[in-house]
Amino acid sequence: MEQKLNKVKNYFTLRRSDVGLDNAVEPQIGFKVSFCEITKELRVKVIGARQLPTSYGSVKPSGYLVKKISEMPESWPTINEEFTFNLVAKRTEDYFKGKFVSFTIYAVLGQEEDKIIEKPTGVLKRLLSFTETDDFIRRGSFRKTASIRRGSYRNSLCNRRTVGAVTYSLDNKIFTQKLRNNFVSTPDIWRHVKEITSGIQTQPREGKKGSVELTLQYAVSEDGTNDVVEISVTKFRCSLQTMQEHERTGGQLYIKITAFEHEDLLQKMKSDKFDPTISLKLEANTATLRANVNNYNIEEVKILVRLISKNIVGKKVLLGKIEIDSKSGIWKEIVATPLVPITRMINFE
Repeated sequence: MEQKLNKVKNYFTLRRSDVGLDNAVEPQIGFKVSFCEITKELRVKVIGARQLPTSYGSVKPSGYLVKKISEMPESWPTINEEFTFNLVAKRTEDYFKGKFVSFTIYAVLGQEEDKIIEKPTGVLKRLLSFTETDDFIRRGSFRKTASIRRGSYRNSLCNRRTVGAVTYSLDNKIFTQKLRNNFVSTPDIWRHVKEITSGIQTQPREGKKGSVELTLQYAVSEDGTNDVVEISVTKFRCSLQTMQEHERTGGQLYIKITAFEHEDLLQKMKSDKFDPTISLKLEANTATLRANVNNYNIEEVKILVRLISKNIVGKKVLLGKIEIDSKSGIWKEIVATPLVPITRMINFE
């Protein structure tokens, strides 16, 4: 009785500590594993989750994904669903060799746009993986055509954020409790949800702060005093981790291009605002700067491309910048080949 009271006390203590400290504590997932040697059944019961993040920047999740079950919009969901797997091994000691159970949790930020499977917005879906070495078996998955799968992935990626994952290795020693029907079981297990790094590029090609596709062109005037340099931003991209960092600023993003000569402002422009994303195509006319420069001062010309976040109260945060001057390779190319546009993907610093 005293032990149960302590559990209840600890539960409410944890919930009080969660108030006002969003994302300050690590999320947790609870589960229980049982096994019957006679039927070769492994049962994985997902108990629930605690302390899931309640906001991503200014966006609040509408629900969480851990496998297709009833609607669970709260950040402390109780699940209590069980999944059964059949194990095959010639020897008893080999049943759990190289095997583990993996739980991956997502937060849903908006309406899922996958029309093939109807689900409520706040559905808590579990990607429950039962694995031997590196071969994952995903339960509750659906077969789709390649085009539908690609579209569904893009929609999911926009609406979902990976909270993290828990991996639990299986071993005969973990089953310390005897149940009915010849089953043995683990006690209730709660594990901290860790960030996923395996399978995700930790040093993506677009750089840690993201990158933009720039097109530069140089036009020479007759007397060299009225040359024109043109720079357009046509694409933006970043990794999923970088996008999540952008979301934490709580604002929309825009790209600002500024041209200087002798540190004096020549021209400036900024793109339309956009929400944090992993990929964006910009219309050339919305993110193009043209500046008149003097060929005799070409060594003193500098172009600055900046990625900026601005929240609803007007606070600006510099997220990355690119500086192009006479020492830059792309600058030397456009000056050497007038009227020939040069396009490069350049990382923000």
